[in-house]
Amino acid sequence: MYCGDETGSFIGEIGSHTSRFGYGGEDNPKLVVPSFTITEERNTSNSSGDNKKRRMWTSSLQSPSQTREERMESILRMASSSNENESDTVEWSKIFPQTNPDAFLRQGDSVENWDSLQTAWETSMVTLRATDTQKHTVGGNPYIPKGTSTTKSSSTVKSTPLEGKCIHPLLAITPGITHFEGVGKDYMAAYKRQQYAQYTEIFMEALDATSMFLAPAPMLASFSLGRQTALIVDVGAGGCRATPIVDGLVLQQSQRRNGRGGDWLGNITWKALLNEYDVAPTPRYLLRNATVNQKESNKVQSLWYRQSMNDLMYEVRTQPFVTVQSNDSPKIRVPFLKTKHASSPSPPGSPDSVTRSGASYELPDGTSVDLTSSFGRDLQQLPELLFSDTLPFAESKDVQSMPSTFSTSPLHQLVKESLLAVGDVDARKELTGSICLVGASSLFPNLDTRLSQELSNLLPSFVKPKVVASRISVERSCAAWIGGSILTSLGSFQQLWLSRTEYEEYGTGMAIQRFP
Repeated sequence: MYCGDETGSFIGEIGSHTSRFGYGGEDNPKLVVPSFTITEERNTSNSSGDNKKRRMWTSSLQSPSQTREERMESILRMASSSNENESDTVEWSKIFPQTNPDAFLRQGDSVENWDSLQTAWETSMVTLRATDTQKHTVGGNPYIPKGTSTTKSSSTVKSTPLEGKCIHPLLAITPGITHFEGVGKDYMAAYKRQQYAQYTEIFMEALDATSMFLAPAPMLASFSLGRQTALIVDVGAGGCRATPIVDGLVLQQSQRRNGRGGDWLGNITWKALLNEYDVAPTPRYLLRNATVNQKESNKVQSLWYRQSMNDLMYEVRTQPFVTVQSNDSPKIRVPFLKTKHASSPSPPGSPDSVTRSGASYELPDGTSVDLTSSFGRDLQQLPELLFSDTLPFAESKDVQSMPSTFSTSPLHQLVKESLLAVGDVDARKELTGSICLVGASSLFPNLDTRLSQELSNLLPSFVKPKVVASRISVERSCAAWIGGSILTSLGSFQQLWLSRTEYEEYGTGMAIQRFP
């Protein structure tokens, strides 16, 4: 049944590292910000008695103020610290990289801070003028918050205030919940209902939405590639996740995840630089603000410094010299191992053959890295750790009660475990021929070719895996958001929105039944 044209929905996706917001029907999101908020303590005299003002933090060049009471918080679940619970009062000298991938298994998997989630949506709606009725009019006044006005030539020009009601339907992209406590299927279902109920209450009560819908990220990623049945391999900041999608439905019991993601690769690089130069690289905000004392204990420095280092390591691993080595090479070198492998002739096109001219890489603080040295060659093939069985900087402490959906296997083994968990043989064969690679950390050169070669050697000879990866970086890093934009543009989808009338009549029970 056709229900009319697109409704111009407002779409938001909160990931483990960045959040993306924009309007449905467009090719890419209009606003990309970090998935963190700053809580600023202020003495305000409002009727509700709330003395906290939250705002999104978008600059990576300047840290939160030390003179005011500000605290940085993550929207989703953060990586577990080796100190059990990393408090806000961690001293600067105790900050160290986390090299155990098990510590990242629960990162970005579920919403932990609902106040920060509400702040992210409110800030993005104000920035993109989702609550402004005059944004499409010619000559309309700019947005002014409620209760304020602008004066021009002794006359007051009033603008349409922000009444708190969004004039667009809201589509929230959920991260895709996996087991993280190992309690069982009943607990997972209850936890998913709790997450969906909380989403619905925030959207309907706090954001005053007219209608809303919740959709998991793997399902929308498959829609962005035009496939109803696919194995979505998402390599993001929080880890790698393999999710089978059959006829548009997520097979949650066959979903597998490990902690080898972009943040883990950044921590490995951070640890390797510490061992090589005995001094931690300086993040950009410390170069800009020379008054910051690195030895000073601060309420925000622990989390802010760690995220600033992750951004710096992101710059390192996205350089052109970082690539994935071919599986046809005589001997693949595992980076940053204590026992170095014997050097072997470099095949044509490998990273080692590029550095014979004596190239070097310079960090923002002036530290120069010789790419021809043993450390430089390890730095060039950093993505090899996604496929390696042996990991550098091994830690003896692991996550004890690990659920079946979590794994410590490399990427190609993770895909195999997810395929074997699918019971239907015909669906398994169809999934093998449609392995879709998405995620910002999957943009390493030749990563899709390497994954295809590893799966061909791992799977039986009669199975021919096919890895599908878009050549456009935005289509791969924002695959779930683009899928949501396509989905909300379909006329047949308009009947699936949860309206305010249905919410007021049935409550959150209707959301739990309707949303996938």
